[in-house]
Amino acid sequence: MNLKDYPRKEYTINQFTQPPCYELEGESFLFIMDDGYDYQLQITGKNTCKWNIVGEEPKEEPYRCLKSDDTTYILLHEVEGAALRTGLTYVIDMEQRLVTILTCKVGTNPKFPLLVTSHFDFGAISIEGEELPFKRHGFTDDLLGTNVEWHWKSAFFTQHAYNSTSFYRIALPKLSDASRQLAETVRYTPTSDEWARYIKIKDKMYLFVLTESYGEKLAGDKGRHRSNNMAFLQNYDRMYHVGRHFGHSMVDGEVVPGSILFGAFGKPVEFDSEFLDEPNPYIV
Repeated sequence: MNLKDYPRKEYTINQFTQPPCYELEGESFLFIMDDGYDYQLQITGKNTCKWNIVGEEPKEEPYRCLKSDDTTYILLHEVEGAALRTGLTYVIDMEQRLVTILTCKVGTNPKFPLLVTSHFDFGAISIEGEELPFKRHGFTDDLLGTNVEWHWKSAFFTQHAYNSTSFYRIALPKLSDASRQLAETVRYTPTSDEWARYIKIKDKMYLFVLTESYGEKLAGDKGRHRSNNMAFLQNYDRMYHVGRHFGHSMVDGEVVPGSILFGAFGKPVEFDSEFLDEPNPYIV
């Protein structure tokens, strides 16, 4: 068989995703959280975990996990049986014994029922006999002025401008397959700016989280994507990110829930001043 005819998997944004990480199998964690509700997490198998808020009954659910470096993990699972679709994402930092928990929900907004809302909680990993760290992961402006081109698959790349502590801006390069897909939504909005948050995990590592919220409010089902939350654990030492998507897409005219893992390699990119200086129409 000629290799050019060999059947190949159709990738979206997960061609360069790392293999699933099973290193935490058998581990048990007690997360002491600043919001006042502590969490227990037991990794019971390669695909299963038990979790609970301290004082409540544990629930067993499937999980997925990726690594950003040798000691930092992003682990996620959904909360089965929740009244509203809920996803939990943990950034587990073994080096500093810190944890960030991102809770996302769908259905909290009665006007926009597919809109994803997010809540961040910071905490530390408790180890018996050792003092609890007092430092925390935290919101940061370190990335302001950073521009990166992320390559998700062979012909799919996006260009991000981290130009605000509350938003990010995405460019639509002509040579990228991403341009055609994103343009379906962006053409119904006055700008590509979207809600974003930036959290410092450690030196040269950040959790960047965006939510496609204005696209959902203004474009609705006219675009291919609905409201999605994307969490990128970005490693600027190795210049790649790992992460996950949580939300909905339009498939053959139907709204379909989804949550996929992804990864991408990055490189710095330059934008012209016109693109960077364009006002954000969503804020005063």
